Amino acid sequence: MSPKLSFTKNLFQRLKTVKTSFRGCLYGVRTEECLLVLGFVVSNTLDDGSFSGVDKAFTAVENNLPAGVDFCGYIVVGEVLEAGKSFEGNTDVSHCALLTCSTDMEQVAAGFLVKGVFREFAYDTLEYGEVIERLYLVRTQYKANLMVELTEDCVRAVFRDLRKKFSSGRLHFSARNSDIYVSSEVSRGEVSQGDVPNVEVIFAEINRNPEGSKAKGKKETFSDYRVINIDVMVNKTELRDEFSNKRCVRVKFSNAQKYSIPLILEGMSLVPKETDTNELYHVLVESLSRNLSLVEETLLASLDRDEDFLSLRSYNVKMHDFGHSFLCVWPQKIDESKPVLKDRRRLFHKTFGLPLTRPYFRRKNVLPEADGQVLMNTHLGLKSSPNQYLVQGTYGYYHYMQQNYNDSGWGCAYRSFQTIFSWFRYQGYTEKPIPTHYDIQEALVSMGDKPRAFLGSTQWIGSTEVSLCLEKFLNITSRIMFVQSGKDLGDKGAELAMHFESQGTPIMIGGGVLAHTIIGVDYNRESGETRFLILDPHYTGAEDLHTIQQKGFCNWKTVNFWDKKTFYNLCMPIRPIEF
Repeated sequence: MSPKLSFTKNLFQRLKTVKTSFRGCLYGVRTEECLLVLGFVVSNTLDDGSFSGVDKAFTAVENNLPAGVDFCGYIVVGEVLEAGKSFEGNTDVSHCALLTCSTDMEQVAAGFLVKGVFREFAYDTLEYGEVIERLYLVRTQYKANLMVELTEDCVRAVFRDLRKKFSSGRLHFSARNSDIYVSSEVSRGEVSQGDVPNVEVIFAEINRNPEGSKAKGKKETFSDYRVINIDVMVNKTELRDEFSNKRCVRVKFSNAQKYSIPLILEGMSLVPKETDTNELYHVLVESLSRNLSLVEETLLASLDRDEDFLSLRSYNVKMHDFGHSFLCVWPQKIDESKPVLKDRRRLFHKTFGLPLTRPYFRRKNVLPEADGQVLMNTHLGLKSSPNQYLVQGTYGYYHYMQQNYNDSGWGCAYRSFQTIFSWFRYQGYTEKPIPTHYDIQEALVSMGDKPRAFLGSTQWIGSTEVSLCLEKFLNITSRIMFVQSGKDLGDKGAELAMHFESQGTPIMIGGGVLAHTIIGVDYNRESGETRFLILDPHYTGAEDLHTIQQKGFCNWKTVNFWDKKTFYNLCMPIRPIEF
């Protein structure tokens, strides 16, 4: 029996932007409930109609994807295949998904290739919030120092030994902040649910509240994957059986020069909530093995080019609108503008059908560490509609009283600026820290926009000052839109929708003495009705997503939200075209 088939909504949104015919591969995660397809890669191989050679597109990036994310089928864009079509080259494929659609996405069919024949099945389309309810993100790190000669044979031998260590069961794992251990021999831990806990139980154990202060019956809301951090331990002793037949050891001396290379592997896994610790062990080993293969590949390529390879680093970059991270291994001492790195990034863009207009795979796109003081993407989980045009990527929600700084009553525009700045930071345009209120004031004084007395004051700022600071800190230009009254904002739906489609940046809006951040619009092109997705910096409470959404500090507002007697200025940042 074929499993239930589900696709992410983001996958179909990406297909709308490709607008060209292609064949490629689907990848995703198999859960108890369904085959969950997360994305696709574009094949540059001309096949004979049977998908021969198309798999190479996925194989090329398989090690860059989190463990648990695997090949699960094929995609055909530009030709809608009929049910019952036979593919001679795939007669041995069972339950392999197939998605076929027209380039305009008006016609879509999906199902499975069963013994080489396309069988059409109904499928679900999942919002991001539904995806993160089903999967957990598991992170682990392995550190070692490698002694390596500058020869290809030596590099391959060192990494071969490491793979043997990983596969021999000598790695042991422990869930951070818990007493749960994962090993190849036994998975154990003092938890209340069963002898072999799954990741859902592990996460609950790590995050349980001993005081029981959580309101009874209140559903916890998440804006991103729930993360489980895993520590690695290595068994230093050898198994007795490994040496039971050996009577002597050959000692080989060498005068060859060796280099010490620090190795840091960043293992990432996406696993269903029902994954138990026995299954989790193999996924964790696979996550480290994938990273290890990337490091070896980069080292060997550096040897061929006679480059400095002693400062490699693994980067898990945030793949916005994909639903997963992507692992890159880049030399730290090579500038990102150099052809060797640009060419590699260009290949990644081509593989995923991405335009060369925004960065995805730079070092600065690294997956941000969870920050309990600032929530990210607080709009996720709100009700969606086909008419919505939203901010693209990740932002932080900055509001009154954060960082133990009392700016209540005057700092709303400062907080809106910090939200916009965080967007450029998380999208990989800068590595600069988020400016403080004093930094913002100091910048405005240095530009001559404000007098010296402005420093350290509680004076508010507006859209013009926000645009000046974006240019000062990030060299970002902005468009300023003037609106005569709050009522007239209802006529700006088409322009705002275009902004979010083309730029995708948050918008700061100021009117009277209040500032807000617009992170999306719901615009009906037939009726002209417009609603606004507002991020309100006037919130003073704790970082509780459920409260923020339920009390309207991040939610949809009608045009009546704006003051009919007040004029408004909108600062609309323009995203640089670069990759």
